[in-house]
Parts: sequence; structure tokens; C-alpha cells
Amino acid sequence: MPVASLSWHLLDTIRFMANESSNPMSTGYPPDHDVDDVVVVGGGIIGLATAWQLLRQRPGSLVTIVEAEADVASHQTSHNSGVLHAGVYYAPGSLKAVLCARGRALMEQFCLDHDIPIDFTGKLVVAVSDAELPGLARLFERSTQNGVPGLRRLDRSELRQIEPAVEGVAAIHSPRTGVLDFAEVARQLAEEVVVLGGTLLTSWPVRSVQSTAEGCIVTGPGGAVRRGRQAVVCAGLQADRLAGDAAKDVRILPFRGSWYRVSQPLADRIRGSIYPVPDPSLPFLGVHLTRRVNGEVWAGPNAFLAFSRRTYKPWAVSPRDSLSSLGYPGFWRFAVANLGTAWTEFSHDVSARAYANSLRQYVPDVRASDLHRGPMGIRAQAMDARGHLIDDFLIRRDGNVLHVLNAPSPAATSSFAIGEFLAEKIDEETP
Repeated sequence: MPVASLSWHLLDTIRFMANESSNPMSTGYPPDHDVDDVVVVGGGIIGLATAWQLLRQRPGSLVTIVEAEADVASHQTSHNSGVLHAGVYYAPGSLKAVLCARGRALMEQFCLDHDIPIDFTGKLVVAVSDAELPGLARLFERSTQNGVPGLRRLDRSELRQIEPAVEGVAAIHSPRTGVLDFAEVARQLAEEVVVLGGTLLTSWPVRSVQSTAEGCIVTGPGGAVRRGRQAVVCAGLQADRLAGDAAKDVRILPFRGSWYRVSQPLADRIRGSIYPVPDPSLPFLGVHLTRRVNGEVWAGPNAFLAFSRRTYKPWAVSPRDSLSSLGYPGFWRFAVANLGTAWTEFSHDVSARAYANSLRQYVPDVRASDLHRGPMGIRAQAMDARGHLIDDFLIRRDGNVLHVLNAPSPAATSSFAIGEFLAEKIDEETP
């Protein structure tokens, strides 16, 4: 799908629960005003960064964030690998490529200013056979066009100097790929939004967002209403449900990703992130390892259809969410075209032995006993009716409302740039 036909895609999750009376984080401008300048739906890192950018660019603006959960960053922001991406994978000129580069710089500065540690462990993308060398060469060319800093091509002996536990015929190395705690960034953003005069309402699940001639109406728990001149909806896994006709040709598919924790002594031998040469037909990266900012090493995540958009338990089922996915024609077209991949992802999900067998082509010493069941996350992935996964960020305007409909990785890395982009879009004349 051409980049021009996409707009973009983001992350972070809004949900339908809690109640209006629970509102531990509420402050900012007086509560008796009639209309906000902007209502931001979603207290994940994208919504928070958007509100932060709006308040910095327009001091004195009336900006309110409404978040379904009792705290910010409860979903995708705090359920990820924590990788600060350098821009290796993305199509040159795409929103992903442009906003990743800008967002990485802004994220690094914010973390520096707020004493949030970033560990630049680096990323090694490994070709394990001669057949993967053309794909590795294409990835190096793409990364070069994206201006990935410090990028190098490595032969077998050079890659072993960087990651002695890894085998491969060649690799590319991105030394400025880092790891950090995005949930901590989100918490710092939430505090700054309040300091800058914004209002943060938690336990405020949004039922609907409507554009009107005068602005917009955001309806929440018990029929409570926030009115705004404009709204930005960063609803993650609920994005299609709040977008109405703006999302009539796409559906959010929830993909569950599970990690394994790697035990010592093998974990001690992994220095950074180890990735395969990606399959260009899929947005999922296959088996990989990441040394996290807390020193743990995680293997994964895999990617398998989730039957609940918000329950972090293996094989949890929500009838509504299951019907949304299984009743969508695009899902079945995608499933039929990717049966082999689905079986591989399923086997990786249920069997540490199967995951270790796949990982062994990169790290020969790994054994199933080195892998222990870890956390899981649920990724919001937009799909069209033909069964194509939307690759780039996707944003659409419905009158006075901007809807973020797709925000896959590197959305967390790009979050400050995405917020900047959305703040600029607010100034555009509505249809």
C-alpha cells in the first residue's frame, strides 16, 4: 500500500471500564470552563506527548487528557521491549522513518533533562546464511537513506567481536539503538502536563467522540461530557471503535506478544539487541533478543492473534473482541495467506523448546531450559478489508477530530515527534 494512501498509526490503549467517581489525577485550570481548546483521548505515551507539545507550543491553552484506566501508560506504553529505535527498518520518506529520526532526538533530550536512563546497547541484525545477504544489503541501504547514526556492515569475525555468543555470516550494527523505560517517560510527561496547566482525568472511559459544527463532544462514564474545540484520539486498541466512519475501511486486530526471560549464565553473554533479517512481507520481526535497561534479557515477543484487546492473560477471550476479529473478512484473507507463519508463531507461544530451536540459529548455545515464561503485551495493528496490515502510521481527520488509527513500532520512540505532528495538524483548517 503506498505511503501516501496511509496517513499513520499509533499506539496506547483506551478501554471501557472504571467509573467517573475514581479520579485520582485531576488538576489544572478551573473546572467551570465550558469548552476545552483540545481534548486528548488516551493517556498512553502518544496522548501524553501530544498534550505536552500542545501546552508548550500554546501556553495557557485549555487541554484535557481523558484516560480510561486508573493510571497513565497502562497498556502498550508499559508492555513493550523498551527499545529506542534508530530507524533501521522503515521505508525512506515514510512517516515512520521521518518521525522516528525526529522522535529519537527529542526522546533522548527529554530523558537527559529528566534523568531517565538510556542504555545504548546497540542492535545487531544478523544474516545466518548466504541466502539472507541480499536482504541484509537492502536493509543496510534503507538504513543509510534514513540516516541511522554509526551504522556498519560486519563480517563473521567482526560480529563475533560485538556479540561473542552469536553466529552468522554477516550483520549490520546500529550502535545508537538503545533501551529505556517508556512507562517512566509517560509518568514524567503526565506530571509536566499538569505543571503546564493541563488537566488529566483518569478512570474516565470514553464512550464516543463526535465532531460538531462548533467543535466536538467527548462522552464518558455515566454520560459525562467534555466539550472541545478540537479533539485528538490516541485510543490504541480501541481506535477503530471511537473513529466511526473514519475507520470504516480498517479494523484494529489485536496481536498478543509473549516474551521469555533468558536466565543466567546465557543472559550474561548477550550484550545488546540481536535481530534477524526481517521478512519484508510481514511487520513482525521474528525471533530476537533484547537486553533491557534493567539488565534483564528477553527473547521475543512473538505475534499471535489475541482474543481480548485488554486482558493480559494467555488465551483470554472477550466475545466482543473475538467477534470483531473473526467476523472481519480481511482477517481471513490474511490468515489464509499466512498459515505457515501463524503455525510458527503459535508454536513459539506454547513451547519454549520451539522458540529455542528457532533462536539457536543465531545463538547456538541457547536451550529451552534457558527460557522462562515472561510478560505479555497486546499490539494494536490496523488491517484493511483485503487482509493487508497497514505498515505506516495512519491518522485521519473527521471534522474537528483527529483519529490516530495505526501506531505500530516505532511509535514509542517517535512519540514526541508524533505529538509535535498532531499539534501542528490541530492548526490546519477543518473541512
